[in-house]
Amino acid sequence: MLRYVTTLCAFALLLVGTAAAQTVTTVAEINAIPQGQIDQLNTLGDAVTTGDLNSCGSLIYNSLCGEAVKITVVVMSDPLNSGLASVNSEGRPGRVHIFVRDVATDTTGPEGQGIQVVDGGNLGIVGLVIGDVVEITGTVGPFNTTMQVSPTEAPVVIGSRDPATDPIFDPIMVTTSDLNADVGADGAIRVNWDNLGNLRGNYVRFEGASALTRTSGSRVDWNWTSDAGASSVSMYDTSTRYRNDRNDYPINFNTRTDDYVAPTPGATVNVQGFVTFNGGTSSDPFGLAVPNGVALAVNPMEDADVDISASPPAVNNVSLADGIPSSQAPVTITAEVVADPARSLTGANLVFTTTSNATETTVAGAAGADNVWSFEISSGLTDGDFADYRIEATDDTGATTVSSGFSFRVLDGGIQRISHIQQTADGQPGDSPFVGQTIAMDITATVTLSAESGNLALQDGTEPWSGISLESVSGGSNEPAGLVDLRPGDVINVTSARIEEDFGLTKFDEDNMSFTVVSTGGATLDPIVVPTDVLQDRAIAEAHEGMFLRIEDAVVTATNADDPSGPFGEFELSSDGTSGNALRVDDASSLLSYTGNDPGTVFATGERLEFVQGILWYSFSNFKLVPQSFDDIGAVTNTSTEDGEVPNAFTLHQNYPNPFNPSTSISFDMAQTADVTLAVYDVLGRNVATLVNGQMASGRHTVTFDASSLTSGVYMYRISNGSSTMTRTMLLMK
Repeated sequence: MLRYVTTLCAFALLLVGTAAAQTVTTVAEINAIPQGQIDQLNTLGDAVTTGDLNSCGSLIYNSLCGEAVKITVVVMSDPLNSGLASVNSEGRPGRVHIFVRDVATDTTGPEGQGIQVVDGGNLGIVGLVIGDVVEITGTVGPFNTTMQVSPTEAPVVIGSRDPATDPIFDPIMVTTSDLNADVGADGAIRVNWDNLGNLRGNYVRFEGASALTRTSGSRVDWNWTSDAGASSVSMYDTSTRYRNDRNDYPINFNTRTDDYVAPTPGATVNVQGFVTFNGGTSSDPFGLAVPNGVALAVNPMEDADVDISASPPAVNNVSLADGIPSSQAPVTITAEVVADPARSLTGANLVFTTTSNATETTVAGAAGADNVWSFEISSGLTDGDFADYRIEATDDTGATTVSSGFSFRVLDGGIQRISHIQQTADGQPGDSPFVGQTIAMDITATVTLSAESGNLALQDGTEPWSGISLESVSGGSNEPAGLVDLRPGDVINVTSARIEEDFGLTKFDEDNMSFTVVSTGGATLDPIVVPTDVLQDRAIAEAHEGMFLRIEDAVVTATNADDPSGPFGEFELSSDGTSGNALRVDDASSLLSYTGNDPGTVFATGERLEFVQGILWYSFSNFKLVPQSFDDIGAVTNTSTEDGEVPNAFTLHQNYPNPFNPSTSISFDMAQTADVTLAVYDVLGRNVATLVNGQMASGRHTVTFDASSLTSGVYMYRISNGSSTMTRTMLLMK
């Protein structure tokens, strides 16, 4: 039940005006979830998705969601450890995140009393210290599934408490199953809904847990278990102390001077931190949640929050020398392999497979100085292969560490296509095999996104994996001359570039790229027409990242893709009108903007757009279409052809069903009688079927495509009436 303001307080609020009106409450009341909603969540099981939980009114929030509140809390984390936001034009992080606990903990206990406070308005959160007791006035406004309060006024410090002695700072002792319940074999998990209201935002501690899996790089992921892997929890790197990509932060922030390395899988760890429900890969980086993303994560904030009490051998700094591996020369890989101080190493091996040979091959390592081991692959590589490898190290107790998996690509002729950079070994979302390298190449590509948009995109074909992006093109002194002048239709030859992964987006570094202009002012590439439902398959979307795509005849399903947060200039549209198959459209181009960043000032939910085209982008765990300008967004139509009417345009419709197996229907409209060719092609451009080849009368026509003899994959179908040609894609899934 809400705590009601007394008559005297209400009168005082009237004196200062309605602008100051808010509900005085506790964090536990903000976090409370009615039991009936918890029961619904438990009943829904696999049917729950993070998309169902990311707005006020959903099952994980109560009536205070979206309301103005005032809470009295103690600061539990150091604002100068806040590391989620990028640096803005003012040279500071755009948002500062802290965790707090309500002072009502003294009488109620800590359950439910923790929450995240996010200051995006430079209101003074950054000046607080752990132990400050503050009054915070703000709005309960979750960011997707993460519960938070956004201040609307500067915090008021009313006292302080001693973190070293005061029990209000004690963590809640938990196990991994308290946060994420075991819901099946192979480590499948889901939020333990019964505990969500009590634990989200709260300070918790795990003791004697075992590290499971880890990654390396600028954003390190790792997880741990209290029950031998039946349930698990992953780390989320809100803190600067647990991420390696904040070298541009102001000097007063507590950024790392070395790389953070996660505990070795199998290590015994004690972990403490703050619980968040972020949804998507940030809560579920290893894809264990069913459905994906419905899992809680923990945010350690201080170095001491992760304590390793015992560990098998550590395998760190696995490295392949810069350059392009060749089948004509040995490939050497090095790694730092270190035993626990109480143990000694007995050996280390590299185990690899290739796309042309799935049988595992083992290469014994050779120990060198400073614990660096080297592994030489001298045979078994074929031109064009992807090689997947791992390092296995064993100590004298028999404990074995198996490193994360790594990969490289063998290219005897060097990098000649964008697909050599973009394509992943398994065709699934993942890093480029050349990520982090500045490398020679010989790629001739056409500009598809103008540099005047502030970004740039290149494409060298229509097959998957043929596009790549650049960000933040501004004509700066570090950029190569002429980069900012490139426009769609220009053709360039890229001779060298640094390849980066920016939050999952493979790109060229605009400051580390060499190119020559082949031609300017040429014809622009035709976009590839796809429906939004096909792009829900993340493997297909990943293969089209950076490519020029077009969505036709689509319905606006949301004018604010981040509601109730935002708007942030993104709306959603769907080929079939359903939110489940919607794709975001981003205003990342400086040539396209909305009043107040609100697409709702231009579009309305339910409107049908003739087309939207742009570059397929990836950011904040979402694939998005980036139009260059409003010229890339067609008119609102909201019209249909009634039975018996003559269509007013030559139109190719999306096949149905899609995906399909083994047959599907393709419809097209003829405004007048004409000779028509309708054919189907595979991704290599080979004709696999001709469905129509002759004169067709005006009206709507439907033909059936039977793909019984074809293999699963993406196919294109193209129609031509002699003066116009249209292409769409479809997905065969057997």
